[in-house]
Amino acid sequence: MRRRVPLNAVRAFEAAARCKSLVRAADELCVTPTAVSHQIRLLEDFLQTKLFLRKNSRLELTTESRACLGKLTNALDLIDESLISLMAPADERQRLMVGASASVASLWLLPRMSKYVEGAPEIDVTITTFVKRQDIENEETDLWICNWQTALDRRIEPLMEEEIIPVCSPALAARYGSDWGAILREVPLIHQDRVRTEQNGPYPDWDRYLREYGVNRSDITKGPRFNQSSPSIEAARIGLGAILGRSILIEDSLRNGSLVQIGEAYPIRSPYFLVSPWSPASPKTVNSFKDWLFDQVRGPIAARSVVPA
Repeated sequence: MRRRVPLNAVRAFEAAARCKSLVRAADELCVTPTAVSHQIRLLEDFLQTKLFLRKNSRLELTTESRACLGKLTNALDLIDESLISLMAPADERQRLMVGASASVASLWLLPRMSKYVEGAPEIDVTITTFVKRQDIENEETDLWICNWQTALDRRIEPLMEEEIIPVCSPALAARYGSDWGAILREVPLIHQDRVRTEQNGPYPDWDRYLREYGVNRSDITKGPRFNQSSPSIEAARIGLGAILGRSILIEDSLRNGSLVQIGEAYPIRSPYFLVSPWSPASPKTVNSFKDWLFDQVRGPIAARSVVPA
């Protein structure tokens, strides 16, 4: 049967050889010099060879022990590093990765994040944004906000709903009076080119919206186009035209009056979902952020509108 290497004895020998002193080695190992000497004799018995030549109370390495000292020191350092890597630092911060579309992240989530950060200073939140759904479904996020039902095996929880509201800047609306119908017949239109789902999903474009509300225009396709909500909303704020705004993205603009409602909200509401793993790596952290998100969606939208005649 193979005998086990006495690691305590190896460490005592390495410290004594490196320090060239039993006393200094004992201080480093927090033991007595006698204990170090005992461990060295134990290792010599195990190896059946002398490790030190004792001359005038001084330690002198043998040729063989001097040759292996460097390798032995490196090996013990590697053991220390390996074990330390398994230890979680006592002050390790909690981390959370949250995914959302660029528009939802910048216009809905980030304006609220200061409240969460103040309430949970021990958690570092990383926001990752996406344009296509496959981008986020391939990411290892702790949770994400989306407006589709993912086919992945995840926990899916309803979060909120949004509606489509025609809006423009107050100054632009004022040019056409207070009648919604008149404004919609005359105001310049801003278009957003979305990836179309079957029957264009719940989001209407201007052609569909105006047709269903009986507003006749011959120039529906005219006007600037954007492929993201954020720049189209900014274009509306500066008076470039009217947009069909998603309620959760224009909520703050309606509240502060930089945009006003100029027509009926589209009757189909689109749901958003909160998606997370069934067994998150940090369940307490994920659940605390979920609870905070649900609190954020309970309040009503404070919308301002041009009163229809």
